[in-house]
Amino acid sequence: MATTTHPRVHCASGSLTLAQVNANTRVGTIIVPPAVDRTITVVDGWLRSEGHSAGGATAVILTETGGTPTTVVSAAVAGITQDLIARFGAANITATNVGTACTKGRGLAIGCTVGNLTTSHSLDYCIYYTVTV
Repeated sequence: MATTTHPRVHCASGSLTLAQVNANTRVGTIIVPPAVDRTITVVDGWLRSEGHSAGGATAVILTETGGTPTTVVSAAVAGITQDLIARFGAANITATNVGTACTKGRGLAIGCTVGNLTTSHSLDYCIYYTVTV
């Protein structure tokens, strides 16, 4: 009988201030540091705005770090409402590269597009991912 192995699922969770989300606009703040010779695959997650609904920016994005980053998830600010969990794949949350391996040796970052995120006090996140060699 063949042996099946399943990769361990990791979780990156926390809360980012508006300044951290807005840092360097698209680049944002690193939430999972890069690891040489490792590949990250995001498998699920959610975002939540604390204090007020998100505004100002067009979207909050989860991207790879480094070079020209690939966007894993793009969450339109209209989908990030006060104190409600916005799951990846729900209305206004485009999860284009969830389940797709990121570039080897890159981490994950949360940032925003087209202007700064405003009105919200902070952004909570919970990102589930696997790491392979």
